Amino acid sequence: MTTTHVLVLDFDGTVCLGDGPVLTYARLLDEALAAADERHPPRLVEAVLARFVGSPLDDEPAGVDEAIAHADGSPDGYVVAERVSRALGVDDTARSAAYAGARAALADGRLETTAPEGLAELLDSLSDDVHVVLVTNSPEHGVVQPLERLGLADRVDEIVTDARKPSGLPAVLDRLRADAGLEDRPDRLLSVGDIWANDLEPAAAQGSPTALVERFPAPDARPTHRATTLPELYPAIRAWATRTS
Repeated sequence: MTTTHVLVLDFDGTVCLGDGPVLTYARLLDEALAAADERHPPRLVEAVLARFVGSPLDDEPAGVDEAIAHADGSPDGYVVAERVSRALGVDDTARSAAYAGARAALADGRLETTAPEGLAELLDSLSDDVHVVLVTNSPEHGVVQPLERLGLADRVDEIVTDARKPSGLPAVLDRLRADAGLEDRPDRLLSVGDIWANDLEPAAAQGSPTALVERFPAPDARPTHRATTLPELYPAIRAWATRTS
């Protein structure tokens, strides 16, 4: 089968929606901080993150106003949790363990997530010569299982995990275009994601179109298309997928 277009989709925040995974990550970071220092205010990282995503805790601990300053300019909740926890003293080993714990909870179905409305129908409507690829920094455990529960596993042709975005993304994109025989057609690859620097900027640098799901303001982003939700981008995706020139 001939591939004429490659559609690259991010996972968290793009295909898989819901704050449960990142809030779980924050809670596990708080547990690591409490284990290291019993004086650590309970749920501090979680409270900062909850405020960032727009659902502040009813019983915020002391120190949120000071801690949230470390999150300035963060593009998403994972970066907020990473920056705040690092400033509070969580080391890389503990942070990796917290991330793995959150992904395990996602894989096991203990966290509520949803797919963007109409995404399955959009993917079904695309021609068979559009190769749909999910590219994520997450490990395979924590991606495949929720993708199946969301009803999207059969609608994705390829999954690339542990992609090391943004630094690892150019090589992934080069390989995807080469496999499709589109080495000289960067316009035939469209990258869709919610973080400009991670998901889209490397593709744009190669001359590919991009579509940004801008849940959080990204004033420095320069995508081809942008909207606050993925469904608002469906017309642009369909138009790109049917372009033959």
